[in-house]
Amino acid sequence: MALQDGTDSFYGSRKIFQALHDYCDFDRLVAYSTSIVDAKKMCISRQARYSGLIDVLDFAEGDNSELASTLGGTSTWVCVNADEAALPSQLAAAQSAGVDRVFIHLTGSPADAAALESAAGSLDYTLMVTGKLGKGGGGGGLILGEPSAAKDGVPIDDAFRVLVEGLTIPEASKRSLSLNMASDGSQLKEMRMAGCTRREECEALFKGQIKERTPDEIEAAKGNSGKAGAASVVEEVDERSDEEKRLAQEEEVKALLEKARVRGEENQKRMAAEEALKKAEREERLEYMRANMPPEPEDNKKDDDQKDGDDDKKDGDDKKGDDEGKDDGKGDGKGDGGDDKKDQDGGDDDGLALA
Repeated sequence: MALQDGTDSFYGSRKIFQALHDYCDFDRLVAYSTSIVDAKKMCISRQARYSGLIDVLDFAEGDNSELASTLGGTSTWVCVNADEAALPSQLAAAQSAGVDRVFIHLTGSPADAAALESAAGSLDYTLMVTGKLGKGGGGGGLILGEPSAAKDGVPIDDAFRVLVEGLTIPEASKRSLSLNMASDGSQLKEMRMAGCTRREECEALFKGQIKERTPDEIEAAKGNSGKAGAASVVEEVDERSDEEKRLAQEEEVKALLEKARVRGEENQKRMAAEEALKKAEREERLEYMRANMPPEPEDNKKDDDQKDGDDDKKDGDDKKGDDEGKDDGKGDGKGDGGDDKKDQDGGDDDGLALA
C-alpha cells in the first residue's frame, strides 16, 4: 500500500499512517514523497515505535513521473490533500502499475468531478471531498453528500477514520462524495447506545442510512416541550402483533448480547497478546542489559587486593607497636627505681667519707 500527500509533506497527514496500521491489514505502508529525510521526520515517532507501525513503514522518493514504478507491486494507493491538476496523470500511473484500489481525498470542492471520474477509468476508486480539516476532537455526527457540498470543520481524526474504513467497504467503491459534520447527531447517538462500532457507523454512512434532516424535522424529533401532552412527531404505525414485537425484541437483545460476547472475547485476546508482548519486551531488555554489562577491570581487582593486604599489614604493625610501648614502660620504671636507690646509697657514702 502506498500513500502520497498532494502537498508533498506529511506534516498535516501523518496521523493517517497510524490509522491505517490500527484498522487495516497491510504488510507494507510506503510513504511516497520527494524527500525521504523529510518524510521520516514527520512519520517516525514514539507511538510509531511502540505500536509496531515502524515495522511495516517504508519510504520512497520521487516525483509524479516515477510514481508508476513505486506503485508497482502495491494493491492500494491513497492520496490525501490531493492536487486536482496532478490527479489525471497520477491516476494514469496507478492504472499502468496495476493498482486495485484508489482512495483520493480533496480539501475543497473539485472544479470538475466528472473529469476526475473519467480519468479513474477502470480503477476501483473513491473520491472524498472535505473542507479544511479541523483539529478538534472527533466522534461527532457525520453526513455524506455531493462533492460540491463540502464544508470546513470536519475533525481530522474523523475524516481519516472514514477514509481508512472506506477502503474495505463495498458501498464506497466507484463514488464521489463529500464528508461534512451533521447538524443532528441523534442517529449516531442511537447507534452507539445500541453498541455499534465505528466501522458499522461508517458502513451506515456509505449505505445512506444516516441522512441529514431539516431543522423542522430536528425540532419535531426533539419534541414540543412547551405544550404538555402535545404530539411532537407523527410516528409510523407498526402493524405487527404484540407477539411479533416481543419476538423481534428478543432477537434484537440476543443479537446485542452475542455482539457483546464476541467483543469481550476479542478484547480479552487483545489484552493477553499485549501483555505477552510487553513481557517479551521486558525480558529482552533484561537480557540485553545482562549481555552488555561491562566486566570489572583487572586493575580494580588488583588495587582492591593490594589495599586489603596493606590494611592487614597496618593492623599487625599497630599491634606490635602497642606491645613494645607496654614493655618500654615497664623497663623504664624498673631502671629508674634502681638508679634512685643507687643514688641514695652513693650519697651516704660520700657523707661518711667527708666526716
